[in-house]
Amino acid sequence: MEILFDRYDVTSVGEISDVDLFSLYRELRPPGVRTAQVAAALETLYGCNSDTLYKLDIEHAIRELDRRYFLLQDLEWEYKCLARRDGLISEEDSRLLFTATHHPNFSLRKFQTWLSGRVLKGSGVPFNEIDVLLCNIPTTDEIIAELPSVPLPEIPLGRSSTTVITDKTKSFARQKKLEKLSYLRKLQELKAKRSDNLKQRKKVETSPKPDDTASVEATKEVVQDEQKKEERKQKEEEERKQREEEERERKVK
Repeated sequence: MEILFDRYDVTSVGEISDVDLFSLYRELRPPGVRTAQVAAALETLYGCNSDTLYKLDIEHAIRELDRRYFLLQDLEWEYKCLARRDGLISEEDSRLLFTATHHPNFSLRKFQTWLSGRVLKGSGVPFNEIDVLLCNIPTTDEIIAELPSVPLPEIPLGRSSTTVITDKTKSFARQKKLEKLSYLRKLQELKAKRSDNLKQRKKVETSPKPDDTASVEATKEVVQDEQKKEERKQKEEEERKQREEEERERKVK
């Protein structure tokens, strides 16, 4: 890997640009990934926007790009299963895709931030609008940081603190269980839709193509009409020549 890095490090300073990393990875694993994915990989690696990769981090960068490369292949298939006739998916289906990809670290706050920042709200979602966000899987620390601070509950008279805390815990666990069941149900629907699409594709590929008999017959009729017209023209031409020949012979006599 370092040898490949040195080919792009023409000044031998131990670093390459994000453009060089894009070309390096495209050579390593064609056709590579988008430049936006390269920028996101560097941000994941260094924790901030960076247009430079250092030689010591080349293996970590390739590992991150590989993660995105192979994840994108699965995501493209999932996206096609949800796509409508226009090739796009709805915002509701995009949330399902985010939930299935990022589970259990799905960040509703990040999803809503992206949703509110869309130029055409409610319009179809193309894949290249969400592919980078789908590959940017939130960490557990990010999810914990998003949790709101919950004040200590007031303890009503006649009830111990243990009872109140137990009730709150049960309510929270019940809510999480319902969210998990909802997620699993949507995931099953997605898998069923994917299975139906696969069956439909196999059916189309294996089914024999129907013979267009009407079209064939129409083509034959057109060809026959053309042949008849050509024969009629030839016959008229021969008769005309014969009349001219007879006329010349009559004049000679």
